[in-house]
Parts: sequence; structure tokens; C-alpha cells
Amino acid sequence: MTSVYMRRAHEEDIKSIVSIINNARYYLKEQGLSQWQSGYPNQDTIEEDLVLQRGFVLVVDHQVAGYTAILAGEDPIYTLIEDGQWLNDETDYIGIHRFAILDKYRGQKLAQRFMTAILTFFYENGTSDFRIDTHPGNLPMQAVITGNGFEKRGIVHINEGEEINGVRWAYQLVL
Repeated sequence: MTSVYMRRAHEEDIKSIVSIINNARYYLKEQGLSQWQSGYPNQDTIEEDLVLQRGFVLVVDHQVAGYTAILAGEDPIYTLIEDGQWLNDETDYIGIHRFAILDKYRGQKLAQRFMTAILTFFYENGTSDFRIDTHPGNLPMQAVITGNGFEKRGIVHINEGEEINGVRWAYQLVL
């Protein structure tokens, strides 16, 4: 039987995480999306995530298969929302960023399981408000997001390398 679980990322995971991010970057490029095409996120980003204890991995049969960064508290990306509004004005929420699954695991519903693990872990630790964003053309990620109960709340803008004020669809889930 396959073992699947989530844990905090460790320093020895960096090589695997960078590989996951680069794999996802290539996947997004194949789809014609500008998301992650400027060199962000990169190894420095991942190392900072680990120092700040906000990196998490999905492990499948002892192999790091997915990565995400979890930012607790007010996230500047989500301060200004257009063409909609958040369900509340709370600043004590979880922002889910840099969510990626290694290509060999795509199509196995592991992204759904990873998201469920994130929601469960942080809900059990006292957080019930979750926010996430993605490129308007990133249909697979939108399916993961909405498949876990998130609702589109509007548009946020990101500054990612040369993509200044890049449009991202913003989603929220309050449990």
C-alpha cells in the first residue's frame, strides 16, 4: 500500500523541492502561462521558506512529491483585491503559495490530498480562513482549489520578476 503524508520541509529536501518547482515551471510554460517564468520561485526562495518554517512537502512512498509554502497572518499580496471582496476583513489567515506536484504524480489526485492535508493541519491548529491565488489560465490548479471548497473572490496582482502587476485569481475558504 502506498504511504502518503504531509510534513514540514527539511534542509535535505531542498534539491527535491527545487526539482518539483522547476518541473512545475516547465509544465506552466508548456501551457503558455507566464506564471513562474521569471525565475521565481527559486532555490533562494525555498531556502527562505525553510528558515521561516513555512515550507511543507507531500511525501509519497518516502519520496518528496509536492511542495507548498504556508504564510500565516496578513499577506501583502491579498491586501488589495479587485472585482470582488474577501468574505471578511480578518488578518489571521493562511496564505497558500508555491503549490506544486512532481509531474510523475499528476493525475493521481495527490494535489487534492495535499490540499486537504494542509486544510486539516492548520484547521486543527486554530486557523479556519484560507486564501490562495493562481494564474487565470492555470486550469489544473483552479480545479484543485475549487475541488477543495474554495470560492473565487476577485483579482489580486503580483510582482513576479518581469511580470509586474500580474493578474491572479484569488480564492478563499472559511471553514
